[in-house]
Amino acid sequence: MYGFTRVKALRGELKRSEIRGTTRFQLTTKEFVQQRHGHTYRIALENILGMTECDESFAKHADSLPTAGLYGGLPPGAKIYKIVATAVHLVLPSGVVEQEAVCFYTRLSTPFANQMESLLTNSL
Repeated sequence: MYGFTRVKALRGELKRSEIRGTTRFQLTTKEFVQQRHGHTYRIALENILGMTECDESFAKHADSLPTAGLYGGLPPGAKIYKIVATAVHLVLPSGVVEQEAVCFYTRLSTPFANQMESLLTNSL
């Protein structure tokens, strides 16, 4: 099993957690957390401006990149999503970096994306 960095104090109630390959995804009522290779990306739901499914041409392009197999394969029905956020916190072993005005691309299973969309809709 992969040794994921422990996420200190998830904000909100944990709604869903998935592990695919070397990537872990967690969704709470207040934030989306993705971990891979010692990097933890934390995006508060209140900072997410929108989330959209990428089209098939983008997915084919992403699958052709040399890093495509590093982050866990797509389960049946999974898609690539673009998350636009005002701020993302990147937690590294050396410290925390806040990035502003970010377009974050990730591969989400359909049930995970649906639940995240529901939480985003209800938080408006």
